[in-house]
Amino acid sequence: MDELNVMISILLVAFLTMTVGFAARERNWGVALIGLGIVGVFSVLGYKMYITFGGA
Repeated sequence: MDELNVMISILLVAFLTMTVGFAARERNWGVALIGLGIVGVFSVLGYKMYITFGGA
């Protein structure tokens, strides 16, 4: 699987996680899912930096 497909897959999972978390934002686990989704979106940035500067 090439890098673009990996990044799109990570973004898809992160956005779905944020969507479910937003739907349940009045509960504590909903807010946690939103935070987890944000971390997932930032992980794409880290993965791209790893590809560019790191070595894959």
